[in-house]
Amino acid sequence: MAVGVFRAASRLVPLGPEQVRRLRFRRTRFGRRGLAEEHVYAFLRRVVDELVARNAVEASLREENARLKNALRDWQAQFAPKPGHSADSSWTGAQRRS
Repeated sequence: MAVGVFRAASRLVPLGPEQVRRLRFRRTRFGRRGLAEEHVYAFLRRVVDELVARNAVEASLREENARLKNALRDWQAQFAPKPGHSADSSWTGAQRRS
């Protein structure tokens, strides 16, 4: 996959822990320098842990957001003026004119 395509695709779908867990790097050819595998995989484990933690926090925030939206909706239904009714609807017509 081309780099530009990967970047565009990565903007559409967030990187998940399972994607990182499945990721494997090719070994370098004999005589070429490469990365120390244990360091790479230790880093990947750290990324997985952070993604799992981020996903848990995000889910918690989504639940809290839904709870707050419902509480606001309930409060508005109970206390907010109804559409078409002004806050001073108990006044008589004469009181409004003065």
